[in-house]
Amino acid sequence: MDQRRLEYFITVAEELNFTRAAQRLHVTQSTLSAGVKALEQELRAELLIRSTRSVGLTEAGAAFLPEARTAIEALDRARAVVEPLSTGLRGSLTVGVLSGLTVIDVPALAGDFHRRHPEVRLRTETSQRGASGLIQRIKEGHVDVAFVGTDIKGEPLTARPLKRYHLQLLVPADHPLASRKSARLRDIAGEPFVDMPPGFGQRHLVDDAFTRAELARRVLIEVSDITTIADYVAHGLGVALLPPEFAAAAGDAVRTVPVADARLSWTLNAVASAARPPTRALRAFLDLIPHHIRRDRVF
Repeated sequence: MDQRRLEYFITVAEELNFTRAAQRLHVTQSTLSAGVKALEQELRAELLIRSTRSVGLTEAGAAFLPEARTAIEALDRARAVVEPLSTGLRGSLTVGVLSGLTVIDVPALAGDFHRRHPEVRLRTETSQRGASGLIQRIKEGHVDVAFVGTDIKGEPLTARPLKRYHLQLLVPADHPLASRKSARLRDIAGEPFVDMPPGFGQRHLVDDAFTRAELARRVLIEVSDITTIADYVAHGLGVALLPPEFAAAAGDAVRTVPVADARLSWTLNAVASAARPPTRALRAFLDLIPHHIRRDRVF
């Protein structure tokens, strides 16, 4: 099975658009289309649903996509056995990134990686479902590594811890709890909350804490960028359970209060699949991450 045809199919499946896929691969659209068609003929199965307006995966295409990725990775590992270590890396690498993340200088990291390994096609991806969406994309073989703020116990994943965050209660400066030395979950169960949408690690952690305490809470405002939560609290739209580092931007308009009956924390991790051996490109990328951590940034 021709590797180039596999790469054509994978790129079209990621973009769901032949024009954008051709631009990524630096080939003509007719060459790309012919390559995918030849792969379908070889497999005797239609992989893509094509129309004048859209491109989608057939059931066979969805099933074949992770296998195609695995095949590319296997070829990369096979070359590594016989090629000198100085040989340039090839292939592709997709990196999942959370909205608002700056503690990892992703543009600088990508630039460093590209200069060292220019033959590797590198792309970044976000998910509206946050950490859970990116983890699912890793499991499906669409994403190779992702920066996510959640624990992965029980998941077929590997994680490199990058930074640990501990949560406290965040309230407006004029809130009745602002002068307290500590608060309990039941003290704030009736308050409106500002939090991340479902699927984000921060949201899951807090929801789970209230569930275990047999308490309910109401999230009034949902934001996809964790760095903006303190600003909403400062304007009186609710309270939050948040790492106190994130409160600095709101200044004197907010106060942080320790939570007495729950020790809540989460870790920013670089996460990859444990079910698939890492490619040389992935290992090279992971090794560069520590050089692009910004100690002056909160998240």
